[in-house]
Amino acid sequence: HIPVTLGNLRDLQVLDLAYNDFSGTLSSLEINFLSSLANCNDLRFLGFGGNPLITGYLNPASIGNLSVSLQYFYVSGCNINGSIPGEICNLTNLVILDLSGNNLVGSIPTTFTRLKHIQRLHLSSNFLRGPLQIDFGNWNVAEYLDFSRNQFSGTIPDSVCDRNNNLRYLALSDNQLEGILPLSLINCSELVVLDVAGNHLSDTFPHWLGMLPKLRVLILRSNKFHGSIQDSNATSSFPKLQMLDLSHNDFTSLLPTKFFQNLKALKEVIEYRNDNYRFPANVTIKGLELKFAITVRMPIFSTIDLSMNGFHGKIPEVVGELSLLHALNLSHNNLTGPIPTSFGNLIGLESLDFSFNKLSGRIPSQLTNLTFLEVVRFQNNNLVGPIPHGKQFGTFENDSYIGNLGLCGFPLSKECNNDERPEAVQDEEGNGNGIAFIWKVAMMGYGCGMILGISMAYIVFTTGKPRW
Repeated sequence: HIPVTLGNLRDLQVLDLAYNDFSGTLSSLEINFLSSLANCNDLRFLGFGGNPLITGYLNPASIGNLSVSLQYFYVSGCNINGSIPGEICNLTNLVILDLSGNNLVGSIPTTFTRLKHIQRLHLSSNFLRGPLQIDFGNWNVAEYLDFSRNQFSGTIPDSVCDRNNNLRYLALSDNQLEGILPLSLINCSELVVLDVAGNHLSDTFPHWLGMLPKLRVLILRSNKFHGSIQDSNATSSFPKLQMLDLSHNDFTSLLPTKFFQNLKALKEVIEYRNDNYRFPANVTIKGLELKFAITVRMPIFSTIDLSMNGFHGKIPEVVGELSLLHALNLSHNNLTGPIPTSFGNLIGLESLDFSFNKLSGRIPSQLTNLTFLEVVRFQNNNLVGPIPHGKQFGTFENDSYIGNLGLCGFPLSKECNNDERPEAVQDEEGNGNGIAFIWKVAMMGYGCGMILGISMAYIVFTTGKPRW
């Protein structure tokens, strides 16, 4: 157990007991060290998260006895039950409150708005429910708000950024929220990450978010967003966007050429300044849902996921200009036409998924230039001809090509006919494959030699000189 005698350390300012094997029930007398800390008038940092053997609930009396000087309160990753006591709002100097990864139930106390100095609020991975009836505007210095993986319902409050221009991270994913994205988000000029995946939101694509100058991650996955993501009247450009996840929605229409042209951060390296905050983001890469840590001053794993929608028509050539893209998923749509040869310019690409569309034509040999490519999926299309060979394409197995009856060559068992010759493979500098180049020179030599030989023979036989 955590000893209650810690309360005798009256001058204690920092107490960090995180990630140990402490056990016991918080609400019981023998481990209710929280009450004993009432004697520590200068306590500013208190953390005992990461102790999954600690159970019980946050005793309102114990919380109320903590010093108002407390600024950092970390209680994540335990097995704490019950509701969030309203008395926690008496800690009016709190800057960071982390209650994530517990078994908390009930709603958020409406008195939370009294936490005027709160900058980071972590409530994710609990069983909190009910509408978010909070006046977000009272948190006018909040920078990080995470309500993800709970059971919140209702709509997203309109006051998200009414009076708060400091918000950098907003996570509302994996709840039961409905309605549309509030237009007040346009006031979040510092916003870097917006994650609302896994809800019941029904809205059109928020073109107006493209006006946010620092937005780098936009995750709208698994909702009911619909319509087109192209807006001919939009002046937005998403200048810093590097992660876009629109998968599992109801988007339709053609893929937006102008939208891809505006993604400046996927074409050239952009310098990031100001702070060193780290934000988590969950995206699906290479068939796995992975969690990425986003550091503002550093480039991140860049991805575009438009899968599981109703996009149709051809893939725009301009997508091949996104040379800093690491993963592209266009699977499970109704895309037609050929794979653009410009995709050979996506030199940083590690994952490419075209599966379950209606693409036709050959697989461009230019894709062999993608030397970082680890996963490709061409399944269930109408592709034909020989599969390109060389470099990374020698590592992909049959599963990458099944469902294309017209494909042939390694690694498939179907052999190509003599008239189905692979296209010339282009190297990174666009000069062609070295072996093909050598054969071209050899053939030119044979041709010139034959012409010269026939000419000399004709002269010799007609003139009789020299006789030998």
